Amino acid sequence: MFPLPTPDDAVFDIADMDPSVDPGDDFYQFANGGWRAANPVPDDYPRWAAFDEVRKRNEALLHELLEAAATDPGPSGAPRHWAGAYYRAGMDTEQIESAGLEPIRHHLDRIDTLDGVADLRALGSNLLPFGVTMPVAMGIAPDFEDSGRNLLYLGQAGLGLPERDYYFRDDEETIETRRAYVEHIAAMLGMAGEGDPGAAAASVMELETLLAEAAHTATQQRDLDLVFNRFSTDELAGLMPGYELPAFLAAVGAAGFESVNIGNPDFLQASASILGETPPDTLRRYARWRLLGAAASGLGSAFEDESFDFYGRRLGGQRQQKKRWQRVLRSASAEIPQVVAQLYVAAAFPPEAKARIDDLVAHLLDAMGESIRDLDWMSETTKQAALTKLAGFTTKLGYPEVWRDHTGLTFEDAPWATVRFQARSFEFHRRLSQLHEPVDPHEWEMGAHEVNAYYHPLKTEIVFPAGILQPPFFSAEADDAVNYGSIGAVIGHEITHGFDDKGSRFDAAGNFTNWWTDEDRAEFETRAAVLVEQFNAFEPLDGLTVNGELTLGENIADLGGATVAFHALGQVLDETGRNEVAGLTPEQRFFLAFARSWRSTETEEYLRLRVQTDPHSPSQYRCNGTVVNMPEFAEAFNLDDDAPLAHPPEVRAKIW
Repeated sequence: MFPLPTPDDAVFDIADMDPSVDPGDDFYQFANGGWRAANPVPDDYPRWAAFDEVRKRNEALLHELLEAAATDPGPSGAPRHWAGAYYRAGMDTEQIESAGLEPIRHHLDRIDTLDGVADLRALGSNLLPFGVTMPVAMGIAPDFEDSGRNLLYLGQAGLGLPERDYYFRDDEETIETRRAYVEHIAAMLGMAGEGDPGAAAASVMELETLLAEAAHTATQQRDLDLVFNRFSTDELAGLMPGYELPAFLAAVGAAGFESVNIGNPDFLQASASILGETPPDTLRRYARWRLLGAAASGLGSAFEDESFDFYGRRLGGQRQQKKRWQRVLRSASAEIPQVVAQLYVAAAFPPEAKARIDDLVAHLLDAMGESIRDLDWMSETTKQAALTKLAGFTTKLGYPEVWRDHTGLTFEDAPWATVRFQARSFEFHRRLSQLHEPVDPHEWEMGAHEVNAYYHPLKTEIVFPAGILQPPFFSAEADDAVNYGSIGAVIGHEITHGFDDKGSRFDAAGNFTNWWTDEDRAEFETRAAVLVEQFNAFEPLDGLTVNGELTLGENIADLGGATVAFHALGQVLDETGRNEVAGLTPEQRFFLAFARSWRSTETEEYLRLRVQTDPHSPSQYRCNGTVVNMPEFAEAFNLDDDAPLAHPPEVRAKIW
């Protein structure tokens, strides 16, 4: 008989589980099988997961707050006013439909006059603040070698398929996706007045395929040795002859810098040559397509529906669009995230929740320190460097201490697309203005209402927004084992990111520098390779396996996070006692809570997209692929030595 909760358990419901499955065979299904059977993917989602359950609750609250702000926005220059104006424009479908393409007409007219790569460069610099890339992306972040100052980062862009290899894989599914993509481009261009949309789309696809040849794959973009390439201002002049990168940057407003980082110099160099040899009519079609793609969700229903049909339905498997207000909220979360967050925090984040999380984080950091000190494969020299880095961690919980300054943000009484371009442009120029300023220690990279968390390697900080600090991830009323197995593992996950295959190459200050002995680094790589091999063997769909290299950082963080959280729980239980709750030991409750955090159902299309592009492994492997490497799990559920999820020590992955 497998361990099951009693009917009076306040946290776990046996109906959510699948008692017919041996936890040593498939713990993910054992813990979540009932829930998964009762929760098929809703038509307006590509997947339905624990994260989505929480997001839906947050969205319901934010819906009320945005409706109220739209009706009564209050004085200008305040979050409620900005949020109300943004939401009101997004919900005014009559104005959106009547406006048609007029919000972007002046950009389309300018494209009509484009007569070569110099014109494309000038147009690209004008459209970049609105999120249109042709073919250069740009951002501001801490300098990877001097993290107290900001640096300009340039990257590959200008491709409409999710990842480089979508242009070249020859399996039937990908070939069909490329065909559907060309049809999508043709439909978009045809609605914008293109005379021969089929031929136009074919020429755009040919151009994008040429550009993609020089692009990095998703796995390569994780390779820090590939993507950190400092160029002095003098070196930029010869990188994109004909396109003239310095002129592009000057037109954007980036000036006075000494150096930049270029994530893929070969791509920029090749793109200048390719664009220079491309006929002007193809450049015009490409520019129209890039503009329409960036604006589609802000235009009328014909463009929005067409965009959803390819990116949402075809690639993601989402059967229908979300409700209008949900789509507007999603856009607001991306374009004015801190404005939305201020409304949420004022209504939804009690101080007592923050105090409990503070305590959890402190225990997790202590446990990570103990784990480092106890490592039997690392020298004292590297251990001391790792502990120094750990001591340098900054923790941000709930919401920013200092809210982002939106002075100067205005939304005209204008169509939705115009308002969205205004929001994007404001944020682009706000970040650009920081180029010559010290790094802002109060900056958050996501809104406090988001159901997520992150580690920033260039700032050595872990961030836990208020949005995730609720059931099933955290409850002030839950027993310690449940909180440590859920939000504790999330906290441990983000801490471990500071020591995964990428994070471990930054020091305590966030600088990209080596703090390892050669022997210890080699041993780390050997141990990480075990995880790569394990995850390469997972096959969520016939013929489609997980990419162990692409997902390595997240897999290390999952394993390290669960391990550190379990040890932190042990420290607490040493003080409070190991009492059973509802028929389960604390250790069993820890692992059930961990598995519950990853419960998910997904469409086949979404799963395929995720495996090919996402550095996170599919949910079942984030659960089973973690616990199989934890002897504590096998002990908690008294697994036989030959159980599939009871790896013997010689094949077990153990890093942190």
